[in-house]
Amino acid sequence: MAPMWRLTYTESAVSANVASNASPLVAPDRQPNGVEEALVRAARTLTSHLDIDAVCRAVLDAVEDVFGATSSWILLHDAGQLRTIASRGRGSEAFQGLAIPPHVGILGLAFTSRKAVFVPCVREEDRWFDAPRVHRAPLKSVFAVPLVSGSEALGVIGMDAPCFHEARPPDETDTARLEALAAQTAIAVANARLYHASEEDRRRLRTLLDEQQRLRRHVTHLEAHVKATGRFKEIVGDSAALKETVRQAALAAPGDTTILLFGETGSGKELLARFIHERSSRTTGPFVPVNCAALPEALVESELFGHEKGAFTGAVARKPGSFEIAHQGTIFLDEIGDLPREAQAKLLRVLQDRQVQRVGSPRSFEVDVRVVAATNQDLEHAIASARFRADLFYRLSVFPIHVPPLRERPEDIEALARYFTAHFSATLRKSVTTLTAAALTRLQEYRWPGNVRELQNVIERAVILAEGAVVDIDAITTGSAFHPAPAVPASSVITLVDAERRAILAALVAAGGRVSGLGGAAELLGLRPTTLHAKMMKLGIRRRPES
Repeated sequence: MAPMWRLTYTESAVSANVASNASPLVAPDRQPNGVEEALVRAARTLTSHLDIDAVCRAVLDAVEDVFGATSSWILLHDAGQLRTIASRGRGSEAFQGLAIPPHVGILGLAFTSRKAVFVPCVREEDRWFDAPRVHRAPLKSVFAVPLVSGSEALGVIGMDAPCFHEARPPDETDTARLEALAAQTAIAVANARLYHASEEDRRRLRTLLDEQQRLRRHVTHLEAHVKATGRFKEIVGDSAALKETVRQAALAAPGDTTILLFGETGSGKELLARFIHERSSRTTGPFVPVNCAALPEALVESELFGHEKGAFTGAVARKPGSFEIAHQGTIFLDEIGDLPREAQAKLLRVLQDRQVQRVGSPRSFEVDVRVVAATNQDLEHAIASARFRADLFYRLSVFPIHVPPLRERPEDIEALARYFTAHFSATLRKSVTTLTAAALTRLQEYRWPGNVRELQNVIERAVILAEGAVVDIDAITTGSAFHPAPAVPASSVITLVDAERRAILAALVAAGGRVSGLGGAAELLGLRPTTLHAKMMKLGIRRRPES
């Protein structure tokens, strides 16, 4: 009896994979990062070419790089037949010029069923190509997926890869990778066909080209995401302060609620924003980080909302903004407190209406974006000094989350130090495995004004300087700008209430008892007069204190 056809997502195929304890099947000499890079390279070609030959080369390259295929081929449906348009590897000559009915053989099954098909042993399978020369091809197994664009099946990709021999079927990861490649290939093939089609079909081409542009932007940010998450992707620590922050982030992540992260520079706000994105329903969409403080003031609106060709000097082509690129994903607006007031007004409209208008365009269009913002500033103080819009603040702070500085979670310093030591030991190709007790003590004595980012830099430098397997105190302190925090006598500590009272009294003395007006105490303190009055009443401060 012939062996069963194994449609990849059927219970039998999955059970067989579990029973054999097979790990995810990737070409033996390929690591996960290499696999993702190969898929990104293919995606770049598929979203930038309208030439069938270039598309086929990119697809066969990816199949070889990702799965280690020794034989691969692409057939397209044309005039009632599946015809080979590209083949590579062992036995490829058997496929050249091949044309078979779409219901025949393994590839025909993938084409007609529109499902992935895996046959572990071709020689034992009765149904194969109805072509004698293919029977003689040196193939052991076949893994095939259909090319589908919309409701139309365009063809099929097939391969023989040694990693699938010995009756080890592809797992869900392998199938998902090949199906994703097939989906992009189908779009590229449809684009190429429309490009060479009649004038009537060119109207359909415009819609597909827009999708191609969207995919290209997504690939660009996928590359950035791969690089960013490949560096540090874990939230490290077990302190109560960090656990509470992560708990709040996990609660807010599943919905589309706008989130505002408060925290000092270097405390890990972007890492937490990525955590929120990856646990949301938008995890397959782009994550687009924007550092508002780094945007040139003259180009802020262009960077955020895009511009049309000719909108200003130097605008030689239409450019999508960060909101447009983040469509169906998450935009992370870091240092939102540094955004100019003019841009704040536009951002407010985007948050209210979910509509974006490019610079130089009279039209607006919808965007589906989740907003996570972050700041290291006191935005309420910025509102009082008219540097930040109150209405924008209330729109952004629907769900505020405090990201604690490292000095508020000192119990995490050792775990972070060990994590960074292992990371940099691997990336710098060193054999450092641990830190001495003295080095850890020195790290825990420091106040870390630069937070986790500063600790990361100190450990990277220490790993470089370490001469053996251990980071000692000399490696920690050599060339470092930090010193242990001096002990603070308990008698010198004052409460926040006392500090606020002293500041208000000093301002009133300096202003001659005047609260409002030019040179008044409110202006000196950067507060609104009404806010200062309220604080004075709360603290029982007289209007004109004795000097």
